[in-house]
Amino acid sequence: MAQPERRIVIAIDASEQAEMAFNWYLTTIHRPENNLVLVHVPEIQDSERNRMVYVTAGAWEDALSKEKAKIKELEETYNTKILENGISGRVRTEGGNKPGEIICRIAEEEKGTMIVMGTRGLGKVRRTIMGSVSDYVVHHAHCPVIVCRQ
Repeated sequence: MAQPERRIVIAIDASEQAEMAFNWYLTTIHRPENNLVLVHVPEIQDSERNRMVYVTAGAWEDALSKEKAKIKELEETYNTKILENGISGRVRTEGGNKPGEIICRIAEEEKGTMIVMGTRGLGKVRRTIMGSVSDYVVHHAHCPVIVCRQ
């Protein structure tokens, strides 16, 4: 009897933690009937945002162009990984400044069976002040969440 398709949502960014979570998924729990939705939520860091307040329109366009190039490169990297491993899946990029909320919403829209993600391992104080994407997802996702630690 064939296994039903499982839709696995994997949160990605350009970090080594995201790559480690993707590789952990591949070597540990991947099944051929799984369908991946790799979710990328690009966000301009606060320091970058503050710096951009005082720039010209040309500098803003240049920064935006560079960010788009980074996003495209990340999408191509993960699309290549999908193809090289013969996996059914795609990359879904959606901008916003609340990545945890976006990851949870996309997982629900895609009818995700589970979410897999890395964690940067912020200390208790920084996590309390800044919040943690993985902490948010664990507490708000509609499905099980696997957080891969290094």
